[in-house]
Amino acid sequence: MNKKPPSLASRFLALYCPESLIEGIEGDLQEQFEYDVKQTGERAARRKYVWNVIKFFRPAIILRNKFRNHLFQQHMLQNYFKIAFRSLWRAKVHSLINVLGLSLGIACCILISLFVRDELTFDRMHKNADRIYRVYSREDWGEKQQFFNTVTPFPMGPALKDNLPEVEHQVRVNNINAQLKVGESQFNETVVVAGQDFFDVFDFKTIVGDRQQALHGQSNVVISKRMADKYFGTADPLNKVIAIQLGENFEDFSVKAVAENTPSNSSTQFDVLISELNYPKLYNQNLLTSSWFNIIPETYVMLKQGTDPTAVEKKFPSMFRTIIGEDNFKKSKYAPGLQPLTDIHLNTNYPVGIAPVSNPKYSYILAAIALLILFVACINFVTLSVGRSMQRAKEVGIRKVVGAMRVQLVTQFIGEAIIVSLIAMVIGAGLAFANLPLFNDLAGKQLLFPLNGFMILIITSLLLVIGLISGSYPAFVLSSFKPIAILKGALQTGSSKQNVRKVLVGVQLVLSIFLISSTLLMRKQLTFLQNKNMGFNKEQLAEIQLNVPRGGTLATRVNAGFEKAERFKTELEKFPDILAVCASAHDFGNGAWTNVGYTDDKNVYRTFNLNIVDDEYLPTLKMELASGRNFSDANPSDKRHSVIVNEAFAKEYGWTDAIGKRIPGKNFQDHEVIGVIKDFNYASLYTKVQPLVIVEDPSIILSGIENINIDNSPIPKLMVRLKSGNMATATTQLKEVWNRVSGEEEFSFAFVDQAMAKQYRNDQNLGRIVSIAAILAILIGSLGLYALASLAMQNRTKEISIRKVLGATENSLLVLLSKEYVVLVVVCLILSVPATWYLMANWLSTFEYRVAIGFDVFLLAGSISLIMALGTICFQMLKTVWTSPMKNLKYE
Repeated sequence: MNKKPPSLASRFLALYCPESLIEGIEGDLQEQFEYDVKQTGERAARRKYVWNVIKFFRPAIILRNKFRNHLFQQHMLQNYFKIAFRSLWRAKVHSLINVLGLSLGIACCILISLFVRDELTFDRMHKNADRIYRVYSREDWGEKQQFFNTVTPFPMGPALKDNLPEVEHQVRVNNINAQLKVGESQFNETVVVAGQDFFDVFDFKTIVGDRQQALHGQSNVVISKRMADKYFGTADPLNKVIAIQLGENFEDFSVKAVAENTPSNSSTQFDVLISELNYPKLYNQNLLTSSWFNIIPETYVMLKQGTDPTAVEKKFPSMFRTIIGEDNFKKSKYAPGLQPLTDIHLNTNYPVGIAPVSNPKYSYILAAIALLILFVACINFVTLSVGRSMQRAKEVGIRKVVGAMRVQLVTQFIGEAIIVSLIAMVIGAGLAFANLPLFNDLAGKQLLFPLNGFMILIITSLLLVIGLISGSYPAFVLSSFKPIAILKGALQTGSSKQNVRKVLVGVQLVLSIFLISSTLLMRKQLTFLQNKNMGFNKEQLAEIQLNVPRGGTLATRVNAGFEKAERFKTELEKFPDILAVCASAHDFGNGAWTNVGYTDDKNVYRTFNLNIVDDEYLPTLKMELASGRNFSDANPSDKRHSVIVNEAFAKEYGWTDAIGKRIPGKNFQDHEVIGVIKDFNYASLYTKVQPLVIVEDPSIILSGIENINIDNSPIPKLMVRLKSGNMATATTQLKEVWNRVSGEEEFSFAFVDQAMAKQYRNDQNLGRIVSIAAILAILIGSLGLYALASLAMQNRTKEISIRKVLGATENSLLVLLSKEYVVLVVVCLILSVPATWYLMANWLSTFEYRVAIGFDVFLLAGSISLIMALGTICFQMLKTVWTSPMKNLKYE
């Protein structure tokens, strides 16, 4: 039985003795103790061991670490980089794998950090951003009549400015579609009508012109550089004339300033900007000055320095009680409020105004994906470095024998990790720069790659973090080897270290399988959305917005649009490549349809959506009727008397047979339901089909409603079904007819399937990014498996050789060696299922119509991972199995 020296004395020796001496002194003391045990017995040997430990406790030993040869240390430091590069060059494959994995992770981190920064800095380019607020409105009229909007009445802005001294500026912003003429060319553009203080509130930069006075003239216009190039090319645009159709006729506007293109991370966007002094040409006086329950523009206020917005909001009740009257205030429970400008883009709790709102979950998901890939790459570095530990063991042992301290070895190995990280950083930054256009396309952004403080901070942080994280574990493992064990060839890696490496690779596999499963589920859902029967045929179906001069009532403009549509239909029917044409107030994928509300005969408040069409609408879109009939020009009474409802409407009203029914309400014109159309998805698949009424004459419905909400302009659109296989000819024919009927108006059209696909663009882009992340994770994870297999084969070389000598076949050895990796993949698959199930169920819950999460997805993901794992490690296994046993056993 082996005798052991006193443990307390050994601990005391380790406490004061320098690391560079502890191994040698402890070894000498151990040998002396064993000799004394044989000569004098264990008890006397233990006393002598304690006395020897005490005798070593003297300044010459304790301060050895403080007064060593600095010249010797300096020479060693000078050799660190040389040795590091030599080591990396000798292991070219491992170095390449490390650099490749880290480069991919770094590129992902850089690109996604640009995306996240762009999202988080939305609207922060304005110097007074912390004082700018968007006004929202709330109304509560009772059951099912709660209204919450971020667009407001026209009188809101002036009322706040006139009644609250804390308000320094107010700006109303409204978008309109208008025809523009520049010389002989005509364009259909979105024109922004804004308050005169627009440039006092928002810090949009101008290239030429006086930004402060540009909106103080009724006939002044500000255009972006993009529009200046489009309209005037290289000519000076200042004081050039642009004709804008605000009413029946075109009016001349003079360009007074050219602004830089608005940043992509601004909620307020404009290309053509005119003053609110033009509002009387667009809206009636009552709407502009005294209508408090019709909402159109966004209203922004800039509060004075040091103003508390909560204190301002507390003044709202008394102010609006006076302005709109006590009776209206109580009935509507009128409650406006202020939303910070910097909160608009990422706060989904507020309704969407003019600008779209981004869900912050996309930033979180993308950031998590970047960190996962980088984490997988760092694990890869660790497993590969430790996998090479056997090859570098003698180097460590010799360095320790000649005086290298552990801290020096740790520094050397971390330095090597930082060198690899630096090389990977250069390559990763290059990959990020090269792939920025692709990433912009995926993310729907216009990101730039600036070499500014933010980018330097990101690159430096990644370099240090990756170097320390990926280099620390290998450094401490390698530097902990005992010189005696190394030089005797008795170094053992130990099962515990092998288990640590298996855990690290297991984490890689769990993340890889999670990303593969998520990708498969996303693709399954997006494919389902693309192929789902929408209730109409969207293939080869084009939509064209008709232009109708502004002026008159909305009903007048809608009727004028349908008259124009009839002229198009007459012309287009002559072409065989155009199969069908109809007109509709609403199209698909460009906003919600008109929503109306009223109180029925039983005093119940009801809402439904409304569309105005012609008699060719159902046949053109190939919709099916559940019962009844379609509108018919052969029956003139249909236009003033007939309505068609969808199945959701009939169900909402409890009708089993809707034909001949009348919508229950006191003020509707005389009418009857002539048909029930099968439910079709006219909104996105995020929501279920809502009740819908279709009419040819809107007055039937408008006469009986109390509230109307118009998000998507009801000015008619042409819906044209084209003959497949000859789209180019059909498009040319459409343009010819457009030029003949509309003259110089700009021609543009879109296909319905493409317009509808835009509704799911964010999810499609997320799916593509997750797919790319899964591929990268599989690639990097496979490298990690290669490292683990490489290490395992090094440790089992002699075992395999002996088995071959004893008659083991190559196939049996492959099964033996791969069994543990198969088990590892299966365990990782089981571990990844709960997280994937939870997160993907949460994502799928945002869709009203969605696929089910089945185990087939996880089985497929596991199979992919298993194939990749076995394919990766088989090369290393076969190389070991095919090696001659004599080569591995000749020194035994």
